Amino acid sequence: MQYWGKTFEDGQWHHLRRHCIEVAAVMKLLLQSDPALRDRVSVLSPLEPDHTEELLVYLACIHDLGKFSLCFQHQKPELAVLNGIPEPNGREHHTLLGTRFWSAYRLYRNTGCESARIFNPIAVAALAHHGSPVSVGMQKPAGLKRFFGPCADDALQFNDEAASFFLKHDFPAGLRDESFQSLSWAAAGLFILSDWIGSNDIWFGPDSDPTSISDYWNEAQKKAERAVRQSRILPAASADTKSFHQLFQYLSKDMSPSSLQQAVIDLPEQHGPELLILEDLTGGGKTEAAVLAAHRAMRCGVSQGLFIGLPTMATANAMYSRLAGTYRNLFKDADSSLVLAHGGRALHDEYLDSIMPMGEERKSFEDDGGAVCHSWFADNRKKALLAPCGVGTIDQALLGILSSRHQALRLLGVSRSFLIVDEVHAYDAYTGHLLANLLTFHAAQGGSAILLSATLPSVLRDKFLNAWSKGRELAGADVAPFAPEQGGFPLLTRLQDEALQEIALESGRQINMPLECVHDEDEMFHSLVSVHEAGACGCWIRNTVADAVAARTRLIEEFGLPEKDVMLFHARFTGLDRMKIEQRVLEVFGKESVPEQRSGKILIATQVVEQSLDLDFDLLLSDLAPMDLMIQRAGRCHRHTRDCRPRDYKSPLMKILMPDPVDEPDEEWYSRLFDIGQYVYKHPAMLWNTARLLKDKGAIRLPEEARELVESVYGPGVEAPAVFDEQELKAFGEEVAGKSLAGFASLDFSSGYNSNEGQWDNDTLTPTRLGEESRQLRLLKFENGKLSFWASSGGESVTVKDCMRSEVRVSAKKVKQAVNKGLEDDVEELKSRMPDKGRWCECLVLHEGEEGMWSGQAVDINGDDVEVLYSSQTGLEVV
Repeated sequence: MQYWGKTFEDGQWHHLRRHCIEVAAVMKLLLQSDPALRDRVSVLSPLEPDHTEELLVYLACIHDLGKFSLCFQHQKPELAVLNGIPEPNGREHHTLLGTRFWSAYRLYRNTGCESARIFNPIAVAALAHHGSPVSVGMQKPAGLKRFFGPCADDALQFNDEAASFFLKHDFPAGLRDESFQSLSWAAAGLFILSDWIGSNDIWFGPDSDPTSISDYWNEAQKKAERAVRQSRILPAASADTKSFHQLFQYLSKDMSPSSLQQAVIDLPEQHGPELLILEDLTGGGKTEAAVLAAHRAMRCGVSQGLFIGLPTMATANAMYSRLAGTYRNLFKDADSSLVLAHGGRALHDEYLDSIMPMGEERKSFEDDGGAVCHSWFADNRKKALLAPCGVGTIDQALLGILSSRHQALRLLGVSRSFLIVDEVHAYDAYTGHLLANLLTFHAAQGGSAILLSATLPSVLRDKFLNAWSKGRELAGADVAPFAPEQGGFPLLTRLQDEALQEIALESGRQINMPLECVHDEDEMFHSLVSVHEAGACGCWIRNTVADAVAARTRLIEEFGLPEKDVMLFHARFTGLDRMKIEQRVLEVFGKESVPEQRSGKILIATQVVEQSLDLDFDLLLSDLAPMDLMIQRAGRCHRHTRDCRPRDYKSPLMKILMPDPVDEPDEEWYSRLFDIGQYVYKHPAMLWNTARLLKDKGAIRLPEEARELVESVYGPGVEAPAVFDEQELKAFGEEVAGKSLAGFASLDFSSGYNSNEGQWDNDTLTPTRLGEESRQLRLLKFENGKLSFWASSGGESVTVKDCMRSEVRVSAKKVKQAVNKGLEDDVEELKSRMPDKGRWCECLVLHEGEEGMWSGQAVDINGDDVEVLYSSQTGLEVV
């Protein structure tokens, strides 16, 4: 009989046998063309390299055995009738049927082994190649008869043909049930990748003629070679050794490497996986040091690219712009791809402009100096981590160790890259636990990584070192015991299988930030008024959006500052407005800003500015926050050397709004001043210790006091007034629950791909962070009798960009459901034209009011009516 494997819009179809052979050809070419990948796979396999390759190519060839089923063939009834396929008696997905077929017909016997459990991990990785594992089950052939009928004989014949053609070696004795568990993760990613490339009609067009493997194999390999070459999936070659200034051409020629950067340059050649931890001040050149380390690993053949994971989309955008003009110095090929990987990348015009259509070559790099991204990496966010160079939120990598569809593809991409994680102190207990597990997976699969921080508590450093060591042990490495001892700062920590090395460094930067403790909010406002009048610039970092909005409103309405001089930056703006504000903030307060831009400008912001954004203020104000964040915020004051600061602001100063850290505080010590902020920072003892230490010190002096400041708040045995015990116990319980949830949610490398069955979500639903449940609002405008997006591109068709530029996230407690009274049909019609049909959001209609304020109606979690207000100046508010 004839079997279709792929169909096309014009009615043509591609034979199932051909598709399976093509996917096998892609798999073989990936392994043979990428020696580093072949080596990593071999380390995880109990077989010899050639034998491992044979097994993977064979399984790739039978990955779609389930498509021989009657029910799959009848998904196209006209083809099933044309090809003489009988009607099915039941329906099941073809991946489940393929896996059950493998077990029921004992196909593992082609290997000469009698135990199904030995091969189940890798068989499930191949046969359940649609992104999540399925149960092998205990099905017998009779139980599959209603699904396969007479087609079972053809499926068996094809399997026997594939086994005879590809499996040339006898399998060794002594294989155990867990023998292929470690290999199954990398294999799952390779099967998905091979199938995605082998399913692309650009390279594998319709051909309905059946063929034997032997007759078609050479032609399939030629097609696979073209597909792999044009997809750019093979690693880009590293550039030859380059000097510091050749790699970072944006730096001044007379600028020497910092001590941290020089320490990385001086490291010996890398011969295997390793973990580096770099601790230094903000602005100390940690990013350049990390890129130097990545290039070293690439030159030594240990890594094949790099991915930089950051805490937020704003910091990822800033890093992308920073790398765009220089990353190509790391590679021999001038058109190696740089990918931006986060949920809002469709809003980033610079990135979108860099995407090249398939098959095109870009030739004039010298003219524009910009980045380039080949379209195959850009057309699906799940492929982004496969690019040779990537920047994004760390969430994109964390999805590789969660029960998220196609996580194995992300994991495969991360394993090829040198993983750089910035601001590692910035995550809660849940995300921190996930990051530790990611390091375990990455180490087990032969990757290398570097962690960057200015304020890393020793307990976290030890946690990450132990997670890495565990991964190396899972890879079968002989890991030497280690015990961290060094308490210096700055510090370079290097963990290899053989030993732990700790290198104390001198800091090239000193921070002596005088502090002024303020207990009255009015004083903060008067300070900003003085900044404005003096022609200086200042920033007040507030702990909540509500406090930030209120502060801006009061500065304008009560203190009379011009609206144009008081900027507001927080996370509750639509994608369009937030990108505009972020760009404006960088222009006014960034490194290249000039006095004319900065004069009299005030920024009221939330935590969005405290990490990785290169901003510089003449005066910095801050609400009290935990110590590590206070240190981060201090780095935004007098960050750059400027000769033109106004007279009274030539010296740095940070004013902190805080309650007085008295010896006997009451339970409301923090919440009395920060009514909403108490729900953001839930450890009053930590805050009291931070306030007490900062008050006693009178300044933040770095690097000499960096360890003391951090360990005196986060270290073991830190004491605080007993009045906080109950609140601390509650917060501790939430953290323990978060860690437990992270342990439950994240995957277990040692168990193998097939053992992690259960609820696998779409990657847009799988949580990489804990916090208050939120809802995505997609804002629509109703004006002149017409409904449109808040940020419409103006075209007739609805694009992903239209949707994302119009979205803003809000607490699910505040908005449960939009109420678009009288416009329900219009909203449904617009949703029908949206790429996602509006499935993952609430579409809220806004009507224009006075002074640029728009409003809409909704109900909250209690079913009460609420009004939603939105302005491009102040963002979203629910009243």
